[in-house]
Amino acid sequence: MKTIAIIGLMLFTLFNLSGLSEEKEIPTSMVQHPEWYIKITDWSFYATRGVAIIHHVTIENTSDIAYKNVEVRVHYYSTSASNYGTEIGNETGVLNVVLPPHSKKTYLEGGAVLGAGSSLFNADNIEVLGAVPVNGFQEKPAYPRLTL
Repeated sequence: MKTIAIIGLMLFTLFNLSGLSEEKEIPTSMVQHPEWYIKITDWSFYATRGVAIIHHVTIENTSDIAYKNVEVRVHYYSTSASNYGTEIGNETGVLNVVLPPHSKKTYLEGGAVLGAGSSLFNADNIEVLGAVPVNGFQEKPAYPRLTL
């Protein structure tokens, strides 16, 4: 009876410890749709001589993985009296930052060039289009690759 109890305890311990050494499974959505997990909560923008500068960008990453090279789109709206508030264009750019998992931080305090812009426009909306997962996270193929 002691032998069965000892064997049972050893098996229980082995199965519990084996779960600790396994890699954490990353949901596919975190790799395929980083825009669902990255939120820009605050940002500043100005344009000078046709160049758009974005700075003091506060970004929150709610996922379990890190991202880099966050792609964003800024929407420009008219400031003229005849069509004030009408969207007149947008600019897409990449914010060269690295976002740790479960973080919220302000980046680009010194500013970064986003693309073209004008002081006659009001940049009033920013959206995250995507990002690159860090640490080699990639979507797993449906079928294992065979090497001969």
